[in-house]
Amino acid sequence: MVSRRQWLRGDFGGLSASPRPPWAVVRFEETCSRCDRCVAACPQHILVRGAGGFPKVDFRHGECSFCGRCVEACGDGALVREAGLPAWNLKAQIGEGCLAMRRVVCRSCGEACGPGAIRFRLAPGGVALPMVSADECNGCGACVGICPVQAMAVAPGEPMLAAAAGRG
Repeated sequence: MVSRRQWLRGDFGGLSASPRPPWAVVRFEETCSRCDRCVAACPQHILVRGAGGFPKVDFRHGECSFCGRCVEACGDGALVREAGLPAWNLKAQIGEGCLAMRRVVCRSCGEACGPGAIRFRLAPGGVALPMVSADECNGCGACVGICPVQAMAVAPGEPMLAAAAGRG
Protein backbone atom coordinates (compact mmCIF):
# COMPACT_ATOMS: atom_id res chain seq x y z
CA MET A 1 0.00 0.00 0.00
CA VAL A 2 1.27 3.47 -0.87
CA SER A 3 1.13 6.02 1.94
CA ARG A 4 -0.33 9.50 1.47
CA ARG A 5 3.17 10.98 1.71
CA GLN A 6 4.44 8.64 -1.06
CA TRP A 7 1.44 9.45 -3.24
CA LEU A 8 1.98 13.21 -2.87
CA ARG A 9 5.64 12.76 -3.81
CA GLY A 10 4.71 10.69 -6.86
CA ASP A 11 6.31 7.53 -5.43
CA PHE A 12 3.55 5.14 -6.42
CA GLY A 13 5.87 2.13 -6.29
CA GLY A 14 7.05 2.91 -2.78
CA LEU A 15 10.73 2.68 -3.71
CA SER A 16 11.78 5.94 -2.08
CA ALA A 17 10.23 5.05 1.28
CA SER A 18 12.85 4.84 3.97
CA PRO A 19 13.22 1.37 5.43
CA ARG A 20 12.40 0.69 9.04
CA PRO A 21 15.17 -0.49 11.36
CA PRO A 22 16.22 -4.14 11.07
CA TRP A 23 13.96 -6.67 12.79
CA ALA A 24 11.01 -4.24 12.93
CA VAL A 25 7.77 -5.96 13.91
CA VAL A 26 4.74 -5.89 11.62
CA ARG A 27 2.91 -3.34 13.79
CA PHE A 28 6.03 -1.20 14.17
CA GLU A 29 4.38 2.22 14.25
CA GLU A 30 1.87 1.07 16.86
CA THR A 31 4.60 -0.44 19.04
CA CYS A 32 7.46 2.08 18.73
CA SER A 33 7.45 4.89 21.31
CA ARG A 34 9.90 7.00 19.25
CA CYS A 35 12.36 7.10 22.16
CA ASP A 36 15.45 7.10 19.89
CA ARG A 37 17.25 4.43 21.95
CA CYS A 38 17.81 2.36 18.80
CA VAL A 39 19.12 5.44 16.97
CA ALA A 40 21.63 6.11 19.76
CA ALA A 41 22.69 2.45 19.92
CA CYS A 42 23.50 2.06 16.20
CA PRO A 43 27.31 1.94 15.83
CA GLN A 44 27.04 2.53 12.07
CA HIS A 45 24.89 5.66 12.56
CA ILE A 46 22.47 4.56 9.85
CA LEU A 47 19.40 4.85 12.08
CA VAL A 48 18.04 8.38 12.08
CA ARG A 49 14.83 10.07 13.18
CA GLY A 50 12.37 10.00 10.31
CA ALA A 51 8.88 11.28 9.57
CA GLY A 52 6.69 11.39 12.63
CA GLY A 53 9.73 10.80 14.84
CA PHE A 54 9.96 7.12 13.95
CA PRO A 55 13.44 5.69 13.36
CA LYS A 56 14.37 4.94 9.78
CA VAL A 57 17.43 3.65 7.97
CA ASP A 58 19.56 6.05 5.95
CA PHE A 59 22.13 4.07 3.98
CA ARG A 60 23.91 7.23 2.86
CA HIS A 61 25.60 7.12 6.28
CA GLY A 62 26.89 3.56 5.86
CA GLU A 63 25.79 -0.03 5.89
CA CYS A 64 23.98 -2.24 8.37
CA SER A 65 26.31 -4.71 10.06
CA PHE A 66 23.35 -6.60 11.58
CA CYS A 67 24.99 -6.32 15.01
CA GLY A 68 21.62 -6.26 16.79
CA ARG A 69 22.42 -3.35 19.10
CA CYS A 70 19.24 -1.56 17.99
CA VAL A 71 17.19 -4.58 19.11
CA GLU A 72 19.01 -4.73 22.45
CA ALA A 73 18.28 -1.03 23.05
CA CYS A 74 14.59 -1.27 22.13
CA GLY A 75 12.46 -1.57 25.25
CA ASP A 76 9.15 -1.32 23.42
CA GLY A 77 9.20 -4.62 21.53
CA ALA A 78 9.14 -2.76 18.21
CA LEU A 79 12.36 -4.53 17.17
CA VAL A 80 12.49 -8.29 17.77
CA ARG A 81 15.32 -10.51 16.55
CA GLU A 82 14.17 -14.06 15.92
CA ALA A 83 16.64 -16.85 15.26
CA GLY A 84 16.67 -18.00 11.66
CA LEU A 85 14.76 -15.01 10.31
CA PRO A 86 16.42 -12.28 8.24
CA ALA A 87 16.55 -8.71 9.51
CA TRP A 88 14.32 -7.56 6.66
CA ASN A 89 13.25 -8.25 3.08
CA LEU A 90 15.30 -5.49 1.48
CA LYS A 91 17.32 -5.90 -1.71
CA ALA A 92 19.63 -3.62 -3.65
CA GLN A 93 18.06 -1.76 -6.56
CA ILE A 94 20.07 -0.25 -9.41
CA GLY A 95 18.57 2.92 -10.87
CA GLU A 96 18.71 4.31 -14.38
CA GLY A 97 21.35 6.86 -13.37
CA CYS A 98 23.94 4.09 -13.03
CA LEU A 99 27.19 5.10 -14.72
CA ALA A 100 27.64 1.67 -16.30
CA MET A 101 24.34 2.12 -18.15
CA ARG A 102 25.80 5.33 -19.56
CA ARG A 103 28.87 3.41 -20.77
CA VAL A 104 31.13 4.69 -18.00
CA VAL A 105 33.18 2.08 -16.20
CA CYS A 106 32.29 2.05 -12.50
CA ARG A 107 32.35 -0.88 -10.10
CA SER A 108 31.98 0.95 -6.80
CA CYS A 109 28.85 -0.92 -5.74
CA GLY A 110 30.35 -4.33 -6.47
CA GLU A 111 33.55 -3.54 -4.63
CA ALA A 112 31.59 -2.41 -1.55
CA CYS A 113 29.30 -5.45 -1.53
CA GLY A 114 30.54 -7.75 1.25
CA PRO A 115 28.31 -10.71 0.36
CA GLY A 116 29.34 -10.46 -3.32
CA ALA A 117 25.74 -10.05 -4.44
CA ILE A 118 26.61 -7.49 -7.13
CA ARG A 119 28.38 -8.93 -10.14
CA PHE A 120 29.15 -7.45 -13.51
CA ARG A 121 28.06 -8.90 -16.84
CA LEU A 122 29.73 -7.88 -20.07
CA ALA A 123 27.44 -6.03 -22.41
CA PRO A 124 27.74 -4.88 -26.02
CA GLY A 125 29.93 -1.81 -26.13
CA GLY A 126 32.48 -3.13 -23.67
CA VAL A 127 31.12 -1.80 -20.36
CA ALA A 128 30.06 -4.43 -17.83
CA LEU A 129 26.64 -3.90 -16.28
CA PRO A 130 25.95 -4.59 -12.59
CA MET A 131 23.46 -7.28 -11.67
CA VAL A 132 22.19 -8.07 -8.17
CA SER A 133 21.74 -11.67 -7.02
CA ALA A 134 18.52 -11.94 -5.01
CA ASP A 135 19.81 -15.00 -3.18
CA GLU A 136 23.01 -13.30 -2.02
CA CYS A 137 21.83 -9.74 -1.31
CA ASN A 138 21.14 -9.22 2.39
CA GLY A 139 20.04 -5.59 1.98
CA CYS A 140 22.92 -4.21 4.06
CA GLY A 141 23.11 -1.01 1.98
CA ALA A 142 26.91 -0.95 1.55
CA CYS A 143 26.36 -0.19 -2.13
CA VAL A 144 24.21 2.91 -1.54
CA GLY A 145 26.54 5.48 0.02
CA ILE A 146 29.49 4.51 -2.15
CA CYS A 147 27.67 5.13 -5.47
CA PRO A 148 29.06 8.34 -7.00
CA VAL A 149 25.76 9.20 -8.70
CA GLN A 150 23.31 7.92 -6.06
CA ALA A 151 21.92 5.31 -8.45
CA MET A 152 21.72 2.62 -5.78
CA ALA A 153 18.84 2.09 -3.37
CA VAL A 154 17.74 -0.62 -0.99
CA ALA A 155 14.03 -1.36 -1.07
CA PRO A 156 11.58 -4.19 -0.37
CA GLY A 157 11.31 -6.88 -2.99
CA GLU A 158 13.44 -8.40 -5.68
CA PRO A 159 16.61 -6.72 -6.88
CA MET A 160 16.35 -5.17 -10.30
CA LEU A 161 18.22 -3.14 -12.82
CA ALA A 162 15.93 -0.19 -13.55
CA ALA A 163 16.60 -0.26 -17.29
CA ALA A 164 15.51 -3.91 -17.45
CA ALA A 165 12.32 -3.36 -15.44
CA GLY A 166 10.37 -2.12 -18.46
CA ARG A 167 11.34 -5.03 -20.69
CA GLY A 168 8.92 -7.88 -21.11
